[in-house]
This record gives sequence, C-alpha cells and structure tokens, in this order.
Amino acid sequence: MRNLEVRIRRTPVTAEDFEVVPGEVPRLANGGILCRARWLAVDPFTCAPPGAAAGGSSAGLQPGEVVPALGVCEVLESRHDVFAAGQLVVLECGMRELCVTDGQQACVLHPGQSPASTALGLLGPAGMAAYFGLLDLAGLSSGETVLISAAANVAGAMGGQVARIKGARAIGIAGSREECEWAVRHARFSACVNSREEDLGSRLRQLAPRGFDVHFDNSGGELLDAVLSGRHIAPGGRVILNSVRQDDPAELLRRAGYAPGEVTALRLSLGAYEHRRGEFLKDAIAWYGADRLVCLEDVAEGIESAPAHLIKAMRGENFGQPLIKL
Repeated sequence: MRNLEVRIRRTPVTAEDFEVVPGEVPRLANGGILCRARWLAVDPFTCAPPGAAAGGSSAGLQPGEVVPALGVCEVLESRHDVFAAGQLVVLECGMRELCVTDGQQACVLHPGQSPASTALGLLGPAGMAAYFGLLDLAGLSSGETVLISAAANVAGAMGGQVARIKGARAIGIAGSREECEWAVRHARFSACVNSREEDLGSRLRQLAPRGFDVHFDNSGGELLDAVLSGRHIAPGGRVILNSVRQDDPAELLRRAGYAPGEVTALRLSLGAYEHRRGEFLKDAIAWYGADRLVCLEDVAEGIESAPAHLIKAMRGENFGQPLIKL
C-alpha cells in the first residue's frame, strides 16, 4: 500500500518547488480511522509566501512539510465507535493519499452532498461562509442590493445565488470577461463588473446609484479599498470581510472616510458557525437539488498533478473550484 504525499520544498513559484514523494503508511490505533483520499481541495493561499496575504495560513509552513488540504476520504478501516469502513468523510487530511485520524474533526458526508466534491466547495466551507455571512452576519433582507467580489469563485458564486434566492439583487465583480459571463448566465447575478477592463467606480455608480446595502468581500486589498474609498456603500450598509487578509474593520472604514456608525464592517469567522452546519446543509442541499444553485469546478486527476494545479491556483489562473480527484 503506497501513500504519496505533496510536500513543499521551498517558497513556491513553480511546480518544481513542490515534491510528490512516498510517505509512511499510517498505522491505525484504537479509536482511529484509516482513510483514503478521494477528493482534495486546492487552497491557493495555503502555500503563499508569508506576508503575501495578511493572515494567510502559510506563515508556519516549512520546507519538507505536507501541504495542508481539506479532503473527502473513504474509510478503509475503523477502530472507532462512530465511523465505519466504506463511509465517506470530510476532514483535514493534508495533500496525501492515506491518513489516520481520531475522528474529532471528521464529518460524515451528507447524502445530499452529491457529487462528493461539492462538500469541498458549494456545499462545504466556502458555501457555508457565504450563507452565514449574508443571512446571519449581514442580516440580508429582500429587496436589498448586494455587491460581491470574486463572483466566480465558490464563496462569491454562492453569495450571489443566496442573495437571489432571498429576493435581493446581486452585483458581482470578477477579473475576466469569461468569469463575468459565467456569473450572469449561470449563477444568475443581475450584473457583473470586469475589474480589469471596466472603470470600476463608474460601473458601480451606474448599477447602484444610491450605494450597496451589503458588500460581501472575498478579495480584500486594493479592490476592497476601491469600493470603500469610492463611497459605494450606502448609509447603514454592512461590509462582510471574507478574505484571508486581517485588516482591522474599523480602520478600513476610517481610512475610507466613513463617519462612525455610518457603515458597519464585520469579519466572518466560520468557526463560530460550525455548530449550525446542519442548518446550512438543510437549505443548501434543498436548493442544489432543485437546481437553484450551480457550481464550477476545475479538476485535475491524480495526486501527481497537484503541484501544477497548486501553482495554477496561486497565480489565479483557475476558473472554478480547484480540486484534485484521486
């Protein structure tokens, strides 16, 4: 039995900065489960150089370490009271073929998460972030206008579709004509602004002359600064921060010239909603089953393809949720 795993060699710039090497075959102890990965999520921020994205998860990643990854895994053998051989589970397994876990952070795949890859995207953490970010943290109401950055990524696409389902108007921002066309045609945003080819400020003023009631930010950085400094948030509006950057919300608003209390900025902490995962799945699976939600995946086959797929995602060249199918 082999256990290939993807390790970082040095700060990644090219695929050669990763290595796919044999790892130890994990041993199963009492209370544990042995799992084989079937799908792995590719997180472009996992291996970014420290400081490239404030608050990113790469700060402690050292050469020789296995690249972190959320996966859908099949239980091969179980010495656990809850999990049984043959079940599919979702857990942080790392970018490897085999892993052992005590089950503390594992969740059994819901029958509605079909195909299984949706548990890593639209019906997984990113979709859940959009759901609670808009409905709970922002308190989205029918008739409001929502601005969503990175509209073609999983969280952005889910956010636009949740807004539409709840009777709001979704306006997206994306980085290419192709992404904008997908957001409007398939995810059914009301409109999408191509931030690289259009004048962002004039287009946003055209689409929402009185400003946006909610901004679901998945980008941070210069794009967020442009939205805030352009005064595109309506009085009483809410800004939900869902990017990897850790800018202080109050400082962002102060720097953009908003008066205290004029606009609210809140950082989304997905862990705070983990106990409500069932609530999200109940709604999202029903919507997905009724064809009210769509997702786009960028799938590479085999763990050997992971280095190239990681670099592609880090360069922003993927279109859709980047995944490895094993």
